[in-house]
Amino acid sequence: MERAKKIHVQIGQVHTGQPGDILTAILGSCVGVMFIHRDKNICGLAHCLLASKGDVTEKIGARHVDQAIVSLLSLMEVEDSERRRLQVVLCGGANMSLPADTDPKRLVGTTNAEFARKAIKAAGLRLTHEDLGGVLGRQVSIDCATREYTIATIPRLGTKE
Repeated sequence: MERAKKIHVQIGQVHTGQPGDILTAILGSCVGVMFIHRDKNICGLAHCLLASKGDVTEKIGARHVDQAIVSLLSLMEVEDSERRRLQVVLCGGANMSLPADTDPKRLVGTTNAEFARKAIKAAGLRLTHEDLGGVLGRQVSIDCATREYTIATIPRLGTKE
């Protein structure tokens, strides 16, 4: 049996994978956007640093959630009629250094998570699962052969369980 190829998706990157690939990322306040297209046997993962670019272009990228959505749809060749059949998962958006006196709405993780939810809906996509917010980072992966994903929290350093 051939060993799966692990593709680590860095901040601002977007990657797609076929059966035999595993897409993975480590997320803190960044948001991970996963697209799983069961009909075409293709998956995609974007690692988004910020919420909105404002002027989305055809250029492939994932620094911003809105650009990542356009990029994933393009790379995966998703037709408008197929959008509702995509499995869309959002994860991350943690507030990693939550000071006690900070309004959570002003933190990057919260802003990213809220924008991602709205952007998915605005794009005519169906959000099938989310694991957003909190104060813990996450390790995420998609096995493109089985089209199954995992989201695991990462314990904070220096804390006792």
